Amino acid sequence: MLGTGGMGVVYEAQDTRLPRSVAIKVLKEELSKNVDAVKRFKREARLASSLNHPNICTILEVSEDESQSFIVMELLEGTSLKSRLLGGPLWLGEIVDITSQVADALGSAHGQGIIHRDITPGNIFLTAGGLVKLLDFGLAKHFPASGGDGQTTDDLTSFGAVAGTIHYMSPEQLKGAALVDYRCDFFALGAVLYQMATGTRPFDILPRKALSAAIQDQRHIPMRQLAPHHPVQLERIIDTLLAKNPADRYQSAATLRAELHALQQAIKGATASAGSRAGSASVAVLPFDLVGAADANAVALRDGLAADLSSRLSRLEDLRVAPRTSIRALAGQSVREIGKRLGVEMVLEGTLQRTADCVRVTANLIDAAHERAVLPSLVIDRAFVDALTTQDEISREVCDGIGPVLSRAPVRRYSQEPDAYHAFKRGQHLWKSCFEGGWRPAIEHFQHAIDRDPQFALAHVALASAYNFLGFYSLVKPNLAFAVAGRAAERALAIDPTLGPAFIEVALAKFGGDWDWEGAEEAFRRGLALDGANPLGHVHYSWLLMLLGREDAAFAEAERGHALAPSSRLVAGARAQTMYVGGRYDDAIALCSECLRFDPSYVFAVHVRGLCHLAKSMREGAVADLEQAASLSHRAPFYIGILGRCYGEFGMREEALSLVAELSNLAPDTYVPPQCYVFIYAGLGERERALQYQEKAYEDGASPFNYLTPCIRALYALSADHKKRLEQMRLIL
Repeated sequence: MLGTGGMGVVYEAQDTRLPRSVAIKVLKEELSKNVDAVKRFKREARLASSLNHPNICTILEVSEDESQSFIVMELLEGTSLKSRLLGGPLWLGEIVDITSQVADALGSAHGQGIIHRDITPGNIFLTAGGLVKLLDFGLAKHFPASGGDGQTTDDLTSFGAVAGTIHYMSPEQLKGAALVDYRCDFFALGAVLYQMATGTRPFDILPRKALSAAIQDQRHIPMRQLAPHHPVQLERIIDTLLAKNPADRYQSAATLRAELHALQQAIKGATASAGSRAGSASVAVLPFDLVGAADANAVALRDGLAADLSSRLSRLEDLRVAPRTSIRALAGQSVREIGKRLGVEMVLEGTLQRTADCVRVTANLIDAAHERAVLPSLVIDRAFVDALTTQDEISREVCDGIGPVLSRAPVRRYSQEPDAYHAFKRGQHLWKSCFEGGWRPAIEHFQHAIDRDPQFALAHVALASAYNFLGFYSLVKPNLAFAVAGRAAERALAIDPTLGPAFIEVALAKFGGDWDWEGAEEAFRRGLALDGANPLGHVHYSWLLMLLGREDAAFAEAERGHALAPSSRLVAGARAQTMYVGGRYDDAIALCSECLRFDPSYVFAVHVRGLCHLAKSMREGAVADLEQAASLSHRAPFYIGILGRCYGEFGMREEALSLVAELSNLAPDTYVPPQCYVFIYAGLGERERALQYQEKAYEDGASPFNYLTPCIRALYALSADHKKRLEQMRLIL
């Protein structure tokens, strides 16, 4: 026996007439009495035998014996793609080759009006000779030719049921759409292509109902977030194949095949070009040509983009970037002449077109000596937000697209264990929604990465960062969270003592958990000395400086971090928190509002802006923001406590007490920090009750930030005992 599937068992046999070895697929015994199963089995044979293509398994004979249904096929030597993927993701050339051959097979099938409907790694066979074979047309059906009446034939799928393997099924198949056409095969191929590139399926969650909903409504994690070493062109092909709307996918296998061929040629060209060069690579970045009106804003964007691209590319290892001053003198020269005069092998040129609300950039990387493209053109469309943000986003995407070709350095592998690496990248993606509850699955992924590869230093750093976050926002008992964070960060440093971000996490654990200001500052300084381009490192350092009363230094450090990542919402929110603690409420409100202009549901910015409105006694803004923050956080206790303080300060006593009851109901199943009750009772003016809970919060290791809010400062100012406690903690009020 060679294997078994959903309907049949496959055996190796000898054809004594020729002679030759063949494969025989026999209908499973338990299905032999099922009329629909027999019809479907025979339909597979009929449809597959009507196709004659080198990438489709050849049907040699079909049984007409009613007592036993079987299909005789060519015997293939090799392995299935499913088995091949057990070893992890494939390399780029192999990915494109396999996909191209499957696209050829689909082109042949679609050309004869046949939809496969079950494209999966298990139905793609990799022969020993390099030929790819598409198997199993058991779920295939005819689709109407152009101009037909829209009715399908040979469709044995019962009404309301869906045919196919769910992880690879298209949204329209899962919805049970009446007119599912050949483009469902492209979606399935996109899912297979994604898995070959990343080692994981684009949608892979439980239970089945949630998986079905995700395929229909959610966007997949971008391929290059899990496999950043692959080119942008591959990601665009995958995104097109996985489009929810069939009209947004490729409309023919020929179109898909053409794009794959272009990528294949680019890979060959880049490999040949890289192989012919010795030493470091070199490139000149030309100012892009303006298409349309050349107003002052468009010129400024073009010049800023050229400067940003040159700066980013200069950070690549073993890449020399020609000085911009040298380039200006060569305006109007040919690419070959520019390369010769500047002594560079590559030239980056392109066009920039701007409308009132949109920017389109087309970038071309050219081999200067031969005046030919090294890669297909990169076309990037962006909504125009502001000049700096748009410039930053476009330059980053251009560099991501051409960087792998230009850099001599091998792609940095965070871990040699594919499962660990992909768990880490998925965790990073999930962490983007940490304020909305994404921290739970993110931590699970980071821990899985560490379990798979205990020497994975960056996974330890990510875990430390996650637990520091939990500690600062009291999502678990803070002293426990900070202890875990500190151990994870120290473990990362034991693996790599030069890892700057690990020192930042050590600093935060000392700051939040140990109240060790000197140790925290030393760790911050060491981390930033090793990695001065860490924007969050600078802003987090500003938190400590603010707490220690060094306000001018704190504001400068926060501004330095924000300048390194002006489009990062997390950095903007963290800087706004520094401003809030420093009493610059209007500046913090402006920064949060700007952040929320692009992402109105970003809970960090909503929360900090609400705190500023509260500090300024702006009732309407404070209540609206803090109610929204509690909702966006899925009613996390910390945010409920802050909202209760707001209600209390504005005389909304019943609303505040209802939140006390809500917290009490949550307590049996989740950690409710005593600090929540401190906030609410302090807001209500019940000093003694608030101070009792403050002692419990101190025992749990509440974050230093909780002691710096205006209402808590006032609370302590009236109590000699607690003022003494603050002196012990060396907090500046």
